[in-house]
Amino acid sequence: MVDWSDERIAALSDQDLRNLLANAERKSVADIVAQCKAEMERRGAARPRKASKPRTGLKEFEHDMSAQLAAVGKEMAEKYDLSEQTAKARSAGVKGFRSHKLLDAKGYAKLGGHQRDGTVAVDRYISYRRGNDIVTLGVWLLKDAPIEDHIFHVSAPPDMIEGGKPFAEVRPGISEKDLQETRHIRAFKDLPSAVATFDAALAKITA
Repeated sequence: MVDWSDERIAALSDQDLRNLLANAERKSVADIVAQCKAEMERRGAARPRKASKPRTGLKEFEHDMSAQLAAVGKEMAEKYDLSEQTAKARSAGVKGFRSHKLLDAKGYAKLGGHQRDGTVAVDRYISYRRGNDIVTLGVWLLKDAPIEDHIFHVSAPPDMIEGGKPFAEVRPGISEKDLQETRHIRAFKDLPSAVATFDAALAKITA
């Protein structure tokens, strides 16, 4: 287990600090949460304030969820080889193969197509692809639904996810593209249960 001293936390980049905080909050490690928040306050006081628009409740939720999913992604990347190089090497011969970046360019969960086109309020996810198989973990909130109605989705090939169902059963009325027809999906109300299923699917896809 990593010994997170104040000095070690102070040496983290802003993004890594936010990811560590999200991870510590998810695991209820109070002392690390306190250390991270103290470091964030110290950094905030040391730099000039920029005028910015306050986030709405929905945007704040989306931001927090994106950070928590990113923290899960980084944790899984330490546990399994999720590098793009290995994915490409293990997918030789798959026509048109394109590896998936686990996170977006800023180190957060990626923006899903259904949020991008306005179909749903929140669609943020992390994913890994090897060959024609894709495993994803994401958060999902329907349009105009209260924030507390959000759910977590894990998708994977049928033989990599226990209790999975076709997308049409879990996301009725939502059209799916790409390789979704080759995957099943499960919905969860809590992130730890979703993470456990995502972890199990990653263990199979990287075996």
